[in-house]
Amino acid sequence: MLKYKYAIEYIEDYDEVILDLEKENIPKNGYLISNSLGSDIFSDFDSIKEEIQQLLKVMSGELPIFESGGNLNLISSDKHKTVIENIFADEDEGDSVCTIETVEYTKIILIWAKESIKYKNKRGILAIEETDERLEWIKEKCSELNFM
Repeated sequence: MLKYKYAIEYIEDYDEVILDLEKENIPKNGYLISNSLGSDIFSDFDSIKEEIQQLLKVMSGELPIFESGGNLNLISSDKHKTVIENIFADEDEGDSVCTIETVEYTKIILIWAKESIKYKNKRGILAIEETDERLEWIKEKCSELNFM
């Protein structure tokens, strides 16, 4: 189960799924996570897989740190926490950093990926075979985290 509450929004004009953490404002500045999904973490499945695999390596201790992002945010993950920092924020802005547990961050990406895949299938963008393969991969990663 995910520690944080969220809402899912579907943007039909762009065939996108938004996972919104901002409403609860937990974690602090959670909107930075929402903004990263689809921009810093690209919505193509290979990018999602790479991100998840690297995060799993960090959590298992195989990698000491994993850094990603770059379009809107810099994202740095260690075994315990992930820090998302807005690269466009002024230095004196207090709302430019979000810190979240790496395991929770990984779960958020998996939830968003699952919803995006299902939505793209529903809209006729993704074939059922591809959808099933991708959802099975997500299910395997969720079971590695004892999640879903």
